[in-house]
Amino acid sequence: MAGRREAQAAHPILSDEALRLVASRFRALGDPSRLRILNLLMQGESGVQALVKATGLEQPNVSRHLSVLRREGVVERRSNGNRALYRIQDPTIVRVCEIVCGGLTGRLMETLEAMP
Repeated sequence: MAGRREAQAAHPILSDEALRLVASRFRALGDPSRLRILNLLMQGESGVQALVKATGLEQPNVSRHLSVLRREGVVERRSNGNRALYRIQDPTIVRVCEIVCGGLTGRLMETLEAMP
């Protein structure tokens, strides 16, 4: 129990502005279509048309989702001739996704084991 209190005490208390920024980042990650796009970008850089094809979303929707992710600093865009290529800018996003997916996998396994 003492170790837990030490870990909690070591975590900084965030300002209201910092909490707003964190909430904004989580909102950007809170859409299944954006998560699908990020999942694809975890495989490497991609253009809009490739993301459209892989996700089945319409091009304007993919562009809108990429815009949200860019605004939040999650992905970055670079031009390659007349093409725009996107990649994950913030490597912590990959870690967050791995942590959440790992937690869900563990939870699913526990549920399956509990079934007769």
